[in-house]
Amino acid sequence: LVCACMYCMCTQVSEFPSPDDKIRTTDFRVFGGGNAANTICGLAKLGNSAKLITKVGRDGNAEVIISQAKESDVDPTYILQSQETPSPFTYVIVDQKTKSRTCIHTAATHELTPEDIVDDMLSGCEWLHLDGRHTIAALKIAKMANERGITVSLDCEKEREHLDQLMQTADILFTNSKFPSIFAKKHRDSADEGSSSAAGSIEKDIQVILHQLPNLKQVVSTMGASGSVALVRADDRHSPSKLIKCPAWPISASEVVDSTGAGDAFIAGAIHALARHAKLEDAMRFGSYVAARKLTQLGAREGVPTAEIAMAEVPELHGGQRAAHDASG
Repeated sequence: LVCACMYCMCTQVSEFPSPDDKIRTTDFRVFGGGNAANTICGLAKLGNSAKLITKVGRDGNAEVIISQAKESDVDPTYILQSQETPSPFTYVIVDQKTKSRTCIHTAATHELTPEDIVDDMLSGCEWLHLDGRHTIAALKIAKMANERGITVSLDCEKEREHLDQLMQTADILFTNSKFPSIFAKKHRDSADEGSSSAAGSIEKDIQVILHQLPNLKQVVSTMGASGSVALVRADDRHSPSKLIKCPAWPISASEVVDSTGAGDAFIAGAIHALARHAKLEDAMRFGSYVAARKLTQLGAREGVPTAEIAMAEVPELHGGQRAAHDASG
């Protein structure tokens, strides 16, 4: 996995402050973060072998990032450290009143480079997950994965430089609810402008994504409380694609503590299931379950269930996936 890996300070407040206010927190935690880093830690918690490929500084924040990766049973061998950059960090403010969160990010000054990528990074890997950060380095390792037949998934949340090239390498695309419309507006043919499709719904927008990326097999978009939607390319390129809708896992408003990392948790659950040969419908349901569990805890990684908890709570999903994996050898 190639991603941004960061130090996060997560604070909870009863209500988001107005300008010049002085308020107190109701809770405060420090943990590792980053979209795909959260996903990989979730996958490790679900019982998968995982490694992180990223670059951080040589500072106290890096020590937290690396120690938390180790605590999550994630291989930190390729968390590269550099004197030339501070470790990235994010300050997260969770508003208890609105159940919303605000992220204030300070980026690293130096990213992974193609020269940092070596063959051994993909040793033993069956799945490569990217989040669009360190894009040039990610493009190199994604092409290496393509050549080796390793499944490549990509988490897209906003436009980034060279992202279009990176998307060409993906087998599976995960997006939030906003990215499909951004992509569709950019790529839709001018002949479509003014038509009903140009107005765009998320279903039509992910059709544009699938049309523009001929190597892509499926697109999955999360929509918060509205669940998720996916489009799967037919094996026969002349047949229509299959649309799948999945409701959000039922959870009461009183149980929701923090939405930080819910999408990352969904992706962890979905990849966990797909790697065990689950149907996409079931993978989306399992991802929804994992995301709902995460919503009950503060921070991006707390609340994600272990394999044992998932087996006990949703055996029809987790158990069925494991059986399919075992049967396939």
